[in-house]
Amino acid sequence: MGKVQKLLLLVLLACFAAPLPAQINVAYIPANPLVFEIGASPLFPDRNMIALLGTMTFSSIKNTALFDPAFMEVSTVSSGVSFSGDRFSHFQDGQAEYQAGSFSFRIVAVASLVGGVVTKKDITSSPGTPMLTQSSGNQLDKILDIKLYLVSWESHMDQKARLGSSYQLTSNNLGTFNIASAKSGSGFYNGFNYASVNDQIVPSNGSAPYPGQMFSYAPISSIPYGTLQKPDFQLSILDENSFTITDAYGGLSTRIARAKIFLSNASPNQSYGIDITYTNRANSTNFSLHLDNNQNLYAIPYTLIFNGREVEGGKPIRWSNLVPNANYKDISITKVNALRAEMAPAGDYFDTITVTITPIDTL
Repeated sequence: MGKVQKLLLLVLLACFAAPLPAQINVAYIPANPLVFEIGASPLFPDRNMIALLGTMTFSSIKNTALFDPAFMEVSTVSSGVSFSGDRFSHFQDGQAEYQAGSFSFRIVAVASLVGGVVTKKDITSSPGTPMLTQSSGNQLDKILDIKLYLVSWESHMDQKARLGSSYQLTSNNLGTFNIASAKSGSGFYNGFNYASVNDQIVPSNGSAPYPGQMFSYAPISSIPYGTLQKPDFQLSILDENSFTITDAYGGLSTRIARAKIFLSNASPNQSYGIDITYTNRANSTNFSLHLDNNQNLYAIPYTLIFNGREVEGGKPIRWSNLVPNANYKDISITKVNALRAEMAPAGDYFDTITVTITPIDTL
């Protein structure tokens, strides 16, 4: 099985931030897994190949009105994206023959509104595209959700694509996007404000949030048509916190980060597991914070805690019962040598740790 690595940096500094909240909040849930299928009436009567990217819902702060919600480009998607793979060529002795080919796709926003109304809008223009075909007044209580789809330009794709094949993203990209809304009921193109997607920090000067929201939990490289691929484990280290060293003296402990495993292309009826290993630059079983992250300078020993266990450098710890979508566990620090810490020269102390995951067989 493959391995995924991530660097974890522990810093003895205090950090504070007080971002201003956006007035419109968007909750975006990426689809998992991403799978191509053939569309059907009434939305896709021409039997396009489609893949649900994700679903968004809207809320506001202080009863702010939602006017003309719009998809804002960050990655260039309005010119379309292409996927390559098996494409029908001809019949040979009654059997379908395929050759390498490509298919072009666009992004389509499908809005479900109160009263059973459903609208469909191509994402085609820059810097943004209103996602409703028609809108008048505050839409906050009218929109149930908006789904983003990849949709092939070609029709009757059930006769052109090969069921069970995987299609590789070959042109442009599907990186990130933002969402905005009109400042007033006079329309998006007369001025807009950015919304906060999944707790993005929206700059107070009106510029676009950075980074934008990813379409998927992990960068999209390929999408299967009609079948699920083997489970995919993506490791992230979140909330890397500076901390006060006295909070980890002796038997005290303090959280410094969270490990996140995002599991995709997995069965909801099974649980999965990984072995996770923490390794420092000295390949030692023990961990120490070093002045200026220099292994030759003053060191303060400490103990790393994960999954309720003390971590030994280079030795795997089993993380079981992983389920599709996001899984989290805290990473903590304890048993800081108080005497060494009190005697330490002034400065910043760091430790750089490589975190490696190895998927194991389905449990």
